[in-house]
Parts: sequence; C-alpha cells; structure tokens
Amino acid sequence: MSRAVFTRKQKLTKPIDFKRVFKKPFVSTDACFKVLARPGAEPGSRLGMAVSRQIDKKAVGRNRIKRVIRESFRQRFSDRGAPLDIVVLPRRETATVCNKKLFRSLQSHWSRLESRLEG
Repeated sequence: MSRAVFTRKQKLTKPIDFKRVFKKPFVSTDACFKVLARPGAEPGSRLGMAVSRQIDKKAVGRNRIKRVIRESFRQRFSDRGAPLDIVVLPRRETATVCNKKLFRSLQSHWSRLESRLEG
C-alpha cells in the first residue's frame, strides 16, 4: 500500500488565498469543525488549516488534528471533481474526540460542501 502525499500545490499558503476563502465562503459546521470553501482559482483542490493553541495546549494534540484533516482531504480530493479552496477551523471539542469520529465529521463536511457548490 502506497502512502498518499500532501504536496505544496495542495496547500493554501498565501494570506491572499485564505482571505479569498473567508470573504464569501460556503460554510459547513458541526460540534468538531467549521469548514469554509469556495470554488478554486487554480487547478486541483487546496487545503488550509488554522489549529491554534486554544484548541489544544500541546503540540502533539494539534498535530494529531492536522494529520486527520490532511488524510481525510487526501482521500476525498485527490484527482476529484471541480477544484475547491477549503479552510478547516477545528473547535475546542475536537481535542477530546477520537480520530474515527473526526474523520467521519470531515467526510460529512466534504459531502455537504460538494453538494452545495454543485447545486
């Protein structure tokens, strides 16, 4: 089994890219995440994350959340459909939830956003 790669092209890296998503986003929220999305300006979907110390005081916890978000994004958006620019904002409850529930939460967000942007 080969491991999926998260390349620089799949990341929102510039502040202007984040501002573009924050300006007029499609929003999906639940107890774990707030996900903002817009149709992409470049080919391929891109992901941005903002996981602050308010979410989890320890870097280990913040990194776990980021790994789950990246892996879910990779599985859903590698070579799929119309390009999206996505920003994921975890909530405080995310630090205490298991990875499996976080993954399910993100899958439902991806589905909601895709259906809103297509329809």
